Amino acid sequence: MTGPVRRPPATRAHERLGASFETEEGWSIPVSYGDDEAERAAIRDVVAVVDVTPRGKIDLRGDIDSTLAQVGDELTARIAPGWALILTPPGAEDIVRPKLESSAGPSAMVTDATHLFAGYALCGPLLPDLLARASGWNPATLAPGSATGAPIADVRAVVVRRDLEVPVLEVYVATELAR
Repeated sequence: MTGPVRRPPATRAHERLGASFETEEGWSIPVSYGDDEAERAAIRDVVAVVDVTPRGKIDLRGDIDSTLAQVGDELTARIAPGWALILTPPGAEDIVRPKLESSAGPSAMVTDATHLFAGYALCGPLLPDLLARASGWNPATLAPGSATGAPIADVRAVVVRRDLEVPVLEVYVATELAR
């Protein structure tokens, strides 16, 4: 590996919890806490938190409809009519951003926001109970595949609902508020 390694804001907490890390696209990513069955059980039976900070994040603002047509298979968090966050695998923002920039008109702005947001995927059947204690926002109001701005534990967040095998909310907060 050459060059610096980027680390999510919660890296020290991951270390204290015994995480092992791998490097992917220049990011140190927590991949295991040593008991894979306990991790699967948390996802299946309770609530698990996965640090998705290394995901690429491209902020689109303004007249973005024609630009969104160029996104392809990347996850799009449409937050408002003139605002979307494009979420990519780690490192793919460097491929996707130039495509979006070339299709953006003069009324659209494309910004690599990877370093501006930390992300956490919250998943598991008790997720609604957790959110009832941590927020006055009701996640049931968000349709699968949709995004919104919502307060989580009194922190402004961009929330993306993804329904996979278990309920999943990806929560993106300003990096300085991530810990």
